Amino acid sequence: MKIYSLFLSLIFAHSLLAQDLTIAEPDFSGVILLVRDYQSGEQLEKQKAASGSKASVGAALFGVAKAKGMNFVNGAKSPVRIDRGSTIRLIVKANENDRDPMEVINVFALESDQDKDRRIIVTGTVNFNKSTAADIDFIPFQATKYQSSSYLLEIASLPPGEFALTLDGSRDVFNMFGVDGE
Repeated sequence: MKIYSLFLSLIFAHSLLAQDLTIAEPDFSGVILLVRDYQSGEQLEKQKAASGSKASVGAALFGVAKAKGMNFVNGAKSPVRIDRGSTIRLIVKANENDRDPMEVINVFALESDQDKDRRIIVTGTVNFNKSTAADIDFIPFQATKYQSSSYLLEIASLPPGEFALTLDGSRDVFNMFGVDGE
């Protein structure tokens, strides 16, 4: 019974949050706002990702032994920062909000490369005679409809690091933020 009550309380609190927000829906599809408080949001950093690959050579007889494909963006850290332990709330403007948000929105971690001042996600690997397609660990989220064509996303606290969101139809455009912590 206690678990059921807790579940109902969480649902009620989440629906109150959506009702209490007074942040205007963004004008353009693809804009994502980090909810800072009930009245203001900050647009996430946005960059087009570049594609690249890296190969390492094995024995001369075999040629390339390993290779990996990746997407990367400039800058090792996003200027949009959140404190560790915070619940992350985002308003995601889509063309429409009648589709399952899991089909429209991807959230994932990026690796920070301080030496090359960039952030990277590996999209696939080849190891001699075996390859893997995009083996990306997508981050789970909860979402509800927000206003006429947006979603309100809620992500449980994340560990320190760099993160990105992409939307269906523009997977090469990364909307990014970072989580600071101890």
